[in-house]
Amino acid sequence: MLVSELREILIHRIQSIEDEEFLNAIKILTDSKIIDQPYELSDFEQQKISNARRQVENGEIFTQEEVFKKVNAWLKE
Repeated sequence: MLVSELREILIHRIQSIEDEEFLNAIKILTDSKIIDQPYELSDFEQQKISNARRQVENGEIFTQEEVFKKVNAWLKE
């Protein structure tokens, strides 16, 4: 199949999709092919990063070793 044919098939299929989450996923995939465009974080991603930074500032973190110890302790119970 030629690239132009495949592109047309995809365009027609995408035009019929109403699922916003799925369309956003397709957008993210296609954004990676646009070299000149920097990746923009979504509001959700920005919120998660802000929350993680706050947790670090408040000392609400564990090392990987601490997490493994806790998990192993839970598994032994």
